[in-house]
Amino acid sequence: MSEIFIYIDYVGTVVFSITGSIIAGKAKFDFFGMLFLAFLTAVGGGTVRDLIISDTVFWTLKPVYLYLIFGATLSTFFLIKVYEKYYRLLLFFDTLGVGTFVVIGTHQALRLGFNNETAFIMGTMTAVLGGILRSSFSKEFSILLNKELYATVAALASILFITLSHSNIDINYCAVITIVTTFILRYGSRRFKIYLPVLKD
Repeated sequence: MSEIFIYIDYVGTVVFSITGSIIAGKAKFDFFGMLFLAFLTAVGGGTVRDLIISDTVFWTLKPVYLYLIFGATLSTFFLIKVYEKYYRLLLFFDTLGVGTFVVIGTHQALRLGFNNETAFIMGTMTAVLGGILRSSFSKEFSILLNKELYATVAALASILFITLSHSNIDINYCAVITIVTTFILRYGSRRFKIYLPVLKD
C-alpha cells in the first residue's frame, strides 16, 4: 500500500486524539486523563486488532504514534475552544480517519491470511473501538447508542474494501474508493437524516 496512506493514518491518529481529549476536557479530566482518553481513542481499536490476530502492536514498532497523541492532546489542552469552533473541519478529518482505519485494519487481516469474516471484524473494530472505549471512560453518550450511522458506515466500508481487494483492482485504488465511499455514506446519512431502525418499547 502506498506511503500516502501511512501519512493519512497519522492524520487520523491526530484527529482521533483531539476528539478524545476534547471529550476528556469537557468531562473535567486533568491533562493525564485527557492523554489517556486520547490514547484509547486513537489506537485502542488497532491495539486490540493486533492482539487478536497475534501481530506486533503497531505503535510499539513506531513510537511516532505516541508522539502524535501527546502533541495532539497538548494542543487540545490549550486550544480546545478553537477546535470546537472548527467542528466541521474536525468532522472531515475524523471521517478521513474512519475510512483510513477501516482500510488499514481490513488489509492487515487479509494480508496475514485471515478469512473475509475476520478481516471485516478487524476493519470495523479498528475504526470504531477507540470511540467505544472513549465513551466507556467518559460521560459521553456512546457512539453505539448514537443514531448517526458511524459503526454502520465503517462496517459497510470494510465490506467494500474486501470485495474490491478480491478483484483485479490495484490495492491503492481499493483504498481510495473505500475512503471516498466512507465520506459519501457518512455525510449522506447526516445530510438526509438516514438512521437504522431501533426497537420500540
